[in-house]
Formats: sequence, structure tokens, C-alpha cells
Amino acid sequence: MCFAMILGAWIGFSGWCCPKPIDAWASNAGPRDPAIQAHTQQTDDSPGSKSSMRPPEIQWHRAYGGSGEESHPHYIIETRSGDLVMVGETGFVEDASAKILVVKTTSNGKLKWKKEFGDPGYNLGNSVVEAPDGDLVIAGCLDKDAALIKLDAETGSLRWEKTWDWGTEDALEGVDIAKDGGLIATGYRNGLGEGTFLNWGKGVLIKTDQKGTLVWKKNLASYISAGYRVQTVTDGYVVSGHPRSEEEPDFNLLKVDGKGSVLWAKTYNTIYWGFDMDARGNMLLAGHTRKSPLSKNWDVELTQVDSDGTKDWTQYFGQPRGYDGRWIHDEVWGVRSTPDGGWLAVAGTGDETGRYEGRGHVAGNSGQWKVYLIKTDAEGDLQWEAIYGSPSADWAGEDICLTKDGGAVIANDCGAFGFTKIGGVYTPE
Repeated sequence: MCFAMILGAWIGFSGWCCPKPIDAWASNAGPRDPAIQAHTQQTDDSPGSKSSMRPPEIQWHRAYGGSGEESHPHYIIETRSGDLVMVGETGFVEDASAKILVVKTTSNGKLKWKKEFGDPGYNLGNSVVEAPDGDLVIAGCLDKDAALIKLDAETGSLRWEKTWDWGTEDALEGVDIAKDGGLIATGYRNGLGEGTFLNWGKGVLIKTDQKGTLVWKKNLASYISAGYRVQTVTDGYVVSGHPRSEEEPDFNLLKVDGKGSVLWAKTYNTIYWGFDMDARGNMLLAGHTRKSPLSKNWDVELTQVDSDGTKDWTQYFGQPRGYDGRWIHDEVWGVRSTPDGGWLAVAGTGDETGRYEGRGHVAGNSGQWKVYLIKTDAEGDLQWEAIYGSPSADWAGEDICLTKDGGAVIANDCGAFGFTKIGGVYTPE
């Protein structure tokens, strides 16, 4: 698994000393998105090797901004009709200029509509789910109140909006469809209100009906500071969350029954962001950690657990460009299960210090951020890793969704909502 120190076969543009040239795709989104570069890496080209799969290439990239100076995505889904929906903010939470931004495109990334919600201020667009009727429900925060927003899927117009004032700063982070067709959502109350990441509040889980009317609310503060993702299972719900305080590691994962009572709580290794479940009930937690053997800085950790929360394995990934790991952040945010039983994780890789700026790698200097994809098999062994980026702008992977044609679309933070499509991730049935 020490792939970070191995340079494999690279694919890039003609003239980049690469064995197979690929074309440059010009974005249709204007000057924010110049020609695209893709550099992909394998750890082993030997016949029959687990990692002999060729990494995918970019098929297209499109980016859309909002009314703010920049826009930053957090979550993406493919709808049942094959359209794409991305949610995040335009503007900045830190200077109270943020509004929720939702963008819907066709399967080819052509804009269908984009909508903004909230007055400029402290507003968060955290995740989205497709409702049974085909409409969209956004989980987030409006003016420091937890919010669920239902939109007409065809036009983006508002169906209804529900907010809850539970304390100083409240937000819903994750949302799913409950067993009865209503909504299950998790987040926090009494947060610090400092940004879009860790706000060290008190964990909350709510159940609503299909119209967003509150059915019950559970206080999870004795377990987690925030619920981050939630998924419905046969006998209840699974909540991934952040530890209850900065001083202690407990907890990362909760199982609750249909009424929200906690059945078990588990602690693993770090703070996790990405979460998904496969068809067998196995779950993957993805976070970045300073405890990996690869470097003294942030590396990617993937931990798989079974349906009872028992840990199966932990694997570490990072440093894909071979720079001095003391300076490089490999920050993972999203993960999805793949039909072959494996996992696909998306991260950003780059140097945030401004003191290193390592050079010499074909994918660019260390200070320029890139999208970093990691594909593993069911045991967490690397099948391929890939870097995607622009020659003149920062890219970072925030989330990813699989598409019906066997590809995937990255929610790419490129200063706008970047829709970056790659092909050949899996073989569709």
C-alpha cells in the first residue's frame, strides 16, 4: 500500500512525456476554466496485477458560478432521470456574503437551471436528496437556522422551506429518504458559526413527513458534535458524525432505530467526512489524518466497517505527486461504493503553506491544487489513482457520484461549481 513513493505509468497531454496523449477539453464556462489537464497514475502495470486497471480520463468539464465572487460545491447526485444536481454556496460564509447555490444540469453537463437561496449572510448548502416524487430536498442552513428546502426538480422553484432555530448556529448536514417516504436529516445545534467545516456544536437527528413537518427530534450531543451523513437501512438509520468535542475521539458512527434511539455507537481513528454503504451493508468512512505511515501531514484514510460497525480494515493513501509530504495536504471529502464491490474516493491534493512550492512533477507544482481520485477493491487495495487539474487554476474534489453510463462526475471546487465527468469507472449492467 505504500504507493505514494512509486511513480507509475502516466497519461497526459501530448508533449508531456507521456505514453498516451489525450486531448485538451476546453470548458464552456468562460475564463475561470482554461484547458484541462489529466494525469493518471498506476502503481503496477504487470499483467494480472490488481492495480493493472487503467485509470479513467476526463470526458468533459463544465463550471457554473453564482452571484458571489466565488462559488464552492459540497455535494452532487445523479437523479433517476440521469440529470446532475450540485449544492453548495456562492460567496463566503466567513464574511457573511454566502447564499445557498443549487445547480442542475443534463447528463452532459448542460445547464438546466441554477438557483440561490437566502439573503447574503451565513447560509450553507450541505447536501441534496431526490424525493420519491422526483423533486429535490436540500439540507443546510439559512441565517444560522437549520433548514430543509424542497425544490421543483424541473424548474428549481421553491416548493417549501422549513427552518429551525435551536441555538446560536444550527445546520442540517445530511439528508435521506426515510422508510415511510418522509425525511431523515442530521446536523447540529449551537455551533461555533465559524465556517463550512467543524463547528463543534451538539449533534441532532430529525424525522419529518414528506412536507417537512417535524415528527421527532433527537439530541445526539452525548455522542457527537454533529451528524454529517445519514442513510436509511432496513431496521433504522446509520449516522456518521464528528466527535463530541475537540478533546476526545468518541464517536464516529451511530446506529439508531426507527424512532431515533441509539442502538450502538462506534469510534475509529480520525474525523471522517465521506460516508457510503454498499449493497452488502458494508460502510466506508473517509477522512484525512496525520497518523498515516505516509507523511507527517494530512493523508487519506479509508476505513471499512460491517453492518454492525465492526472494523474490517483501514488503508492509507496520499502524496500522489511525490513531493515532500511534510507540506502536502491530501484532503478527502467524498466516497461512493462501486458495483464491483470496491470504493471510489475523491480528494484534493496540494500545499497550503506557501513555504514549500515543490516543483518537477508532470501534474504541476505543489502549490497548485488538483483533484485526486482513489479507486480500491473490496479489501481496500489500490486499483488505480488519478490526478486531474487545470494548468492555471486550483481544482479540488469535494464529492463524487456514479453515473448510469459507467462513469462518475466530480463536484470540483474550481472557484465555481465544476462538473468534471470521467468515464470507465465501472461496467454498467
